[in-house]
Amino acid sequence: MTEAEQTEETTKEWVDEAQQVVKSEGPLKGMLVNYVGQVLTPADGQVTVEMIVQTLASEFPDFLLVVARENWLRGYEQALTDVDNVEKEKAAALALKGQSKKPKKKAKKKANKSDERASKTT
Repeated sequence: MTEAEQTEETTKEWVDEAQQVVKSEGPLKGMLVNYVGQVLTPADGQVTVEMIVQTLASEFPDFLLVVARENWLRGYEQALTDVDNVEKEKAAALALKGQSKKPKKKAKKKANKSDERASKTT
């Protein structure tokens, strides 16, 4: 899968999640869903995650900003951790390559020396 296809698939998942209908399963969630339903009055009567985010952005932006900042920081920290891990894996792979080549070189040198000795004695 190419990077563009992967990005498109991820974006589609996010859009699907944003369009997901929210069920009021607790008192706070119920208040939020009812409030957004009253404010936006959707034609089908169903409130989606996207509608709640839009309402929070317009009526409670300071809350949404804190959530967005926290999400951004966690994503940034995860990216840095991922970069470190990839660098460590590359270093380990290079170290393994270096170790596997050294014994072969030594074995070749020993074989060459013994060939030289054999040719000198004959």
